[in-house]
Amino acid sequence: MELFYQNMLAKIRSLPIIEKLIILIAKYFPYIMFITYPLLIIYCYLENQDLLLVTFAKPLSAFLVVTILRKIINRKRPYETMDIKPLRGHKHGESFPSRHSVSAMAIALAGYTVFPLLGLFLLVIAIMISASRILCGVHYIS
Repeated sequence: MELFYQNMLAKIRSLPIIEKLIILIAKYFPYIMFITYPLLIIYCYLENQDLLLVTFAKPLSAFLVVTILRKIINRKRPYETMDIKPLRGHKHGESFPSRHSVSAMAIALAGYTVFPLLGLFLLVIAIMISASRILCGVHYIS
């Protein structure tokens, strides 16, 4: 696994545009979810209260469950256990499961419930967020 990460990160670093793109996705795409989620809640409150509870509760419960699991599992990050340097700095520990990935996916699915086309767009963003976490070297593929 260490060789995989070393080779992957070396290849990414040899392509500066790709490196910058991955860092940009990892850094800024979570804000798309951070902005979209409250807007979905507000929309449901104002226009479709039948979806309000599920739109609010499912992503929130996913976030809470993942937060608890991370504390229990407390898996070290790849750069803590292997001789690699991640593309971005990150705090230590609690690498599994990825809160960014789970939250983004839960928000995408909530978005799909309210507006299917928006949900598909958010699903693509969620997949990009998840992949960027691995490509940056801050999460394992698992």
